[in-house]
Amino acid sequence: MVFSRTFPREVDGSNYPKWEEIFLSAQEEREREQVARQENLFLMRQCIADARNILKDEKMMDMQSHVLSLANSLFKKRSSHAVHYKEEKCKEKFQRYWGKFKQKKKEMKTETKADKKPAGKKKVKKK
Repeated sequence: MVFSRTFPREVDGSNYPKWEEIFLSAQEEREREQVARQENLFLMRQCIADARNILKDEKMMDMQSHVLSLANSLFKKRSSHAVHYKEEKCKEKFQRYWGKFKQKKKEMKTETKADKKPAGKKKVKKK
């Protein structure tokens, strides 16, 4: 299943944004999953070490089940970023495409403003 995310895009002359859907290719999705997996392995090792330190500091029994239970709780909180990596990649693609588009529009607007000469001041006659 392909991962997708929608982003709002400003539309000139409209108060409402146009929603653009960005899809990740299968390769991009696998890359993001691999990054998340590596990060999760690192996080789990950190959580186990933190759990041991917490139990030691609180002078509680350092039983494997206690360590793993506490580490699991810490891990669930920290590892909730699995989807975050995919959403981040979608946002990057959206900004790369629509950012260039928006920048071109700004350049066109500044060119047309530079072409126009400012009007001179008009004198007002007093009666």
